[in-house]
Amino acid sequence: MTTPAQHDRDLAEGRVARLKQDLRDGLATPPEDVAAMDGLVATAHRLLDAELAFDEAKHRLAHAELESRHAATQRAVVYFAAAPVLVPLVAAALVLFEVLTPLWLFALVPLFAAGLWIGFGPVRRVADVIRERRRGAWAGSVTAALLVLALVPWPAAAVFTSLTAVGVAGTCALLWRESRIP
Repeated sequence: MTTPAQHDRDLAEGRVARLKQDLRDGLATPPEDVAAMDGLVATAHRLLDAELAFDEAKHRLAHAELESRHAATQRAVVYFAAAPVLVPLVAAALVLFEVLTPLWLFALVPLFAAGLWIGFGPVRRVADVIRERRRGAWAGSVTAALLVLALVPWPAAAVFTSLTAVGVAGTCALLWRESRIP
């Protein structure tokens, strides 16, 4: 199914191709009278107008695609933010009730802040920003899963604790990188 912007672009592209062919056909043999030359000049002007319309249609299509990605990202990051917000909150409650040591707060606070930024921070309509926010959202969700595995008392908890620290740093780095994009 084509969108109106794609349809406009396709029409303009067809018109440009047809006018280019008309101009080539007219220039294949040099025109001998002024009327034929005036016709070629008029075709060249129509070609220029059609190329401008084609460029504008391409721009509108790119803008519509970016707007679609932006809307999808804004919806998705709210769901992705649930894990990086809720898991640190539960773990912080465990710290509050002295089940976990306060040392865990060094991982919980940045992950919680990253989750809030993922879910509620503004997503600008720039392709690089949208891509980085999605990466940050995925990284935050994976880090929250690693945190859950690190909190479970089992032999591999030390490995998952290290992976959680790396995940928190990675998530924060991705979100910092997003904020640096002009």
